[in-house]
Amino acid sequence: MAKKVLVVDDDPNTVRFLTVALEENGYEPIGAVDGKEGFEKAKSELPALILLDVMMPKRTGFTMFKQLRKTEGLENIPVIMLTGVTASLEQQDEESGDTLEQPFERLRESLRKTIHEMKEEGLVRPEFFLEKPIDPEDVIQKIRELIGS
Repeated sequence: MAKKVLVVDDDPNTVRFLTVALEENGYEPIGAVDGKEGFEKAKSELPALILLDVMMPKRTGFTMFKQLRKTEGLENIPVIMLTGVTASLEQQDEESGDTLEQPFERLRESLRKTIHEMKEEGLVRPEFFLEKPIDPEDVIQKIRELIGS
């Protein structure tokens, strides 16, 4: 029986892309478009692993991650968080040129604060962070390291 992998991302193209990569490698993908739907599917499907986007509407990846770690039966599911934040921030910084302005400093600070709060609450961080654009071979390799084939 194929191991279930829940893919939670508000970008339908990312969900489709990862679904194909997972199917081609013998996993059973389950898609969700936001953290709220993702959490409900995690409860009903009990996946072996979750691929979780950081920035989503309704419920961010960090919020869903916190819920998972506090919910009996879901607290030990490995999570790989997907983020395009670093690339976006670097691009915005480059576009700001020689000005002293850092357009997304508040976002950076918010992310740092969220990670700090997770540590304070005793929540461990996700197993991996993977940067978008996603290389399917990297994703599959990390999944195999965590849950096997």
